[in-house]
Amino acid sequence: MKFANSVAGLCLVLAVAGCAGPSVAVTPNENLTVEQRAETPSTSGAAAFGTQRVWASGLSVVVSAPRSLAPSETAIPPAKRTAVFTITVYNGSKTSYRPSQLSVRATADGSPAAELVDSVQGLNGLAAAVAEVPPGRDTQIQLAFAVSELPARMQLTIQPGGQGQDAPTVFAGQA
Repeated sequence: MKFANSVAGLCLVLAVAGCAGPSVAVTPNENLTVEQRAETPSTSGAAAFGTQRVWASGLSVVVSAPRSLAPSETAIPPAKRTAVFTITVYNGSKTSYRPSQLSVRATADGSPAAELVDSVQGLNGLAAAVAEVPPGRDTQIQLAFAVSELPARMQLTIQPGGQGQDAPTVFAGQA
């Protein structure tokens, strides 16, 4: 009987957690899969890079800490340094997700940062993310942004359904 009560209590907690607002921050545990991490709600507000955000639709996003990269000479726009992020999108919804719906805006020290495309280094931008993600699967997208040579405070604002469709969430940290 105790086991049944424990299971019922756990189900109730998970059901209430699933009804959270537009997005919930989750600090990833490297031993869990993305799907498992999506079930553990935490605090809201700006999330540190490496933290997972979950929307009511079941979609979740993790933005990696940036890595610095010197762009090739063919990069557009030209830049001296690039901050490269890996964005992992997990589709916890019941329908396929098109990553082309993803809206990502970046700022560096409060100023807009331009998305950089550098096909020589495999950085083809958000426009190249065209494969649908079936329910229960995830995908990774690498995005690069032109930044100054000096360290900068970066913020990435993400909306999985595009601008105006889902509540935005902000990931922030040093790049």
